[in-house]
Amino acid sequence: MNYTDEDKRSLLKLIGKNVDYYRYHCNNAKIMNDKGFVTIEKLAEEINSSSNMLYNLTAENVEQGVSIVFLDKLARALDISLHCFFLDTPIQNPPKYKENL
Repeated sequence: MNYTDEDKRSLLKLIGKNVDYYRYHCNNAKIMNDKGFVTIEKLAEEINSSSNMLYNLTAENVEQGVSIVFLDKLARALDISLHCFFLDTPIQNPPKYKENL
């Protein structure tokens, strides 16, 4: 199978879209702000990353590569199942993160 640049762009766009979505539908109330979502800055702080990394990941016109370890950190912080970042259609009440996969 040939993995094209377009495949890569599509996958990164899907992951970025889902990261952005799950900031608004996460299971971790302790990192939510008073409006009920997680800011990029708070999420970056929670996973010891830069907010620029998350801004780039969720931006439409930027191709920001990301490791599976980074995605796992995001899933833990948001308390959602890791597979949610790969769904074509995000779900409103995502399953919680399970440490013993």
